[in-house]
Amino acid sequence: MEVLSLRSAVLVVLSLLPLAPSAPGETPPAAEAPPDVGRGCPPERAQNGEVRLVFLSDSGYGQGFSEWGVPGQEAIASRINNLDLAPDLVFFLGDNIYWRGTSELYKSRFDDMYDPLIRQCKAHVALGNHDLKGCRTVEEYERWESCLNELKAALLADRKARYVRQGLQEEEATRKAEADIAAQSSGELAAQAQAAGKASCLPGDATAYEDARPGVKTCNASAALAHAQFGFGSVEKGDPPASERQRYYSILWPLPKLSRAGATVDASAGPAPRPLVDVVILDSNTLKVGDGLFLDRQGQPREDQLQVVWFRNAMAQWLPAPGEEHRIWKIVGMHHPPVSPRACACRLFGWCLGGHGDEIGLGHQLAKAYEDLEPPDIVLSSHNHIYARSHPLDASGKPVSTGKGAVRYFVTGGGGAPLYDIAGEDPRFAKALTTYHFVSFRLTASSAFFWVMDGGGKVKDAGCFDKGSNVDHPLRTDFHYDDSLPPRCAGT
Repeated sequence: MEVLSLRSAVLVVLSLLPLAPSAPGETPPAAEAPPDVGRGCPPERAQNGEVRLVFLSDSGYGQGFSEWGVPGQEAIASRINNLDLAPDLVFFLGDNIYWRGTSELYKSRFDDMYDPLIRQCKAHVALGNHDLKGCRTVEEYERWESCLNELKAALLADRKARYVRQGLQEEEATRKAEADIAAQSSGELAAQAQAAGKASCLPGDATAYEDARPGVKTCNASAALAHAQFGFGSVEKGDPPASERQRYYSILWPLPKLSRAGATVDASAGPAPRPLVDVVILDSNTLKVGDGLFLDRQGQPREDQLQVVWFRNAMAQWLPAPGEEHRIWKIVGMHHPPVSPRACACRLFGWCLGGHGDEIGLGHQLAKAYEDLEPPDIVLSSHNHIYARSHPLDASGKPVSTGKGAVRYFVTGGGGAPLYDIAGEDPRFAKALTTYHFVSFRLTASSAFFWVMDGGGKVKDAGCFDKGSNVDHPLRTDFHYDDSLPPRCAGT
């Protein structure tokens, strides 16, 4: 007979409880305004022809003793902050602040933990379900004229943020972005948006959410998007303005700086960088997931068609890789896992309690967005407090080891929260572990190399694959994270 630990029992019970009641009119104390983020970012350039990315999630427990004892966030944060090969960008895939996304905890559970990354403009987050505890999606969705208007707003904010990162002033960035989206938001895209209808059109910014209990401040969505340290589509202080930050966005890397005339600058440093990777961050809380927030007045799931249309458009915008005919690395990140091994928060008398598995509805939504387009190379998610790496999976979700065009799925939920157990073997996955960790990628124009490390620097999984190929290669044990990369993965 298996015995349920006290901590695990409390974790499962509380995860099933509704929001705690409050006295009528009760409001929590107002949070102090976050300090300014003093960031000065150099022009973005690939380092030695490569881009270095780190992904982690389910991290926001802070230092020392917290809700569930002593979590693993501090060791993981310290390891990332002190990597010998510093990452270009670090993506946090949700549940950045436990238990309820409380804005008063932003500083202790995120800002202080990842201070070097924030000051160097490297941190970007996705929203997790715990970041939105106390939120619901707005009910008064009829007030929007059409999905097309909301789609244009989301496209404009995303593109404007990119131009601001490249050095343009706000007015010029706005003009350039407006010219871009005028071409994008027409034809088939406009038809898709208009067909979505008001009931399925949720704004792409913080106005998508409201307090779950009217008159009582319980939702921190607006505070999260306004918190500059979270980097919602932004790498510079205050850009874009908090009112324009989108809960889903894209980061193209590297980008050349632009002059006011739109020309590249810093020519003395060599040719302007060309993008190697596009990372698209989604807000899966309003997509088709088991604990999703986008419901109608009868509590039935609605379709966040605006986000799906925006995502499909982002897929179509991916650019050719430097010197190659096929496209740049395409990475999609979100909180909920479209594909994941089953995991358990605890086991009681042989029963698997808590934890998560596949979000089947989300998988179908993503597949629909990929339809007739080149799929992403890599999809990363979390929510399950484990590490898992799939074999390359074809459009039907079956593992393949030959040919081209399959998708690799990583689950990286070991950033600091209490870990889950793996429920059993899943033939779709090459590796599944219960461990605190982060995933580090080094990407060249032709190959992806990855290492999964714990807080002590021990490598738990490593490998590589060439762009477009469905063949995975293990890395030699004597090939380390900070070694020089070979021309192609197949050469390791």
